Amino acid sequence: MSTPAAPVEGLRDRRRRETAVEICAAALDLFEQKGVHGTTVDEIAARAGVSARTFFRLAGTKEDAVFIDDGRFADALAGVGDAGDGIRALLSALRDVFARELQLLDADARARERYLRVRRLIAHEPALLGAAVRREVTSADRFVPEIAERVGLAELDVRTALGVAGLEMRTTLDEWARRYDRGEASTLKALHREVRARLADAV
Repeated sequence: MSTPAAPVEGLRDRRRRETAVEICAAALDLFEQKGVHGTTVDEIAARAGVSARTFFRLAGTKEDAVFIDDGRFADALAGVGDAGDGIRALLSALRDVFARELQLLDADARARERYLRVRRLIAHEPALLGAAVRREVTSADRFVPEIAERVGLAELDVRTALGVAGLEMRTTLDEWARRYDRGEASTLKALHREVRARLADAV
C-alpha cells in the first residue's frame, strides 16, 4: 500500500514552521545584541543553521525575519463576517477574532515570549516598525476585497473596521510590553477589553 500524500505534506509544513521559528529566534537574538542595522542576513542564517537561500525564501528581508512566524492574526481573518453585516457588525466580528487570538496567545508561553521581545524591539527600532506596518498593509490588501465582496460592504468600510480593530490589537500588545517591563502583570485578554473600553469613551 502506498503512503498517503497528506502526511508527507504535513511533515513538510511542520519542518517549514520549525525552520521559520529557528530563523525568527536567531534574528531576535542578534537584533537584541547588535541592533537591526548591525546585523546581516548571513549572520542570521548562520545562527539559524540555514542557507542564505532558505532564509530569503522564508523570510524575505532581515527585518521581516522576526515576523516570519507571525501569521496567527492574519490567518484568523479568513472567513470573518457574514453576508449582510453592516460596518458595526463587521467591527464586532473582527474584535472577536482578535480577542480570541490574544487569548490563545496568553496560553502559548513560547509565542507570548516572542511577541514580547518583538514589541520591545519595535519600540526603538524604526526598521522593524516599518516592517510591521508593511505586513499589516499587505494583510489588509489580501483580505479586504474578499471580505467586502462576501459581506456586501464597500472596501473603505472594511478597511475602516479593520483599522479600528487593528489599532486596538496593536495598542494592546504595546501596552502589554510596557506593563510587563514595569513588573505589572496583565493578561492580553483583559488588557484588550480595557483598550476597547477606553477607545469607546474617547469617541
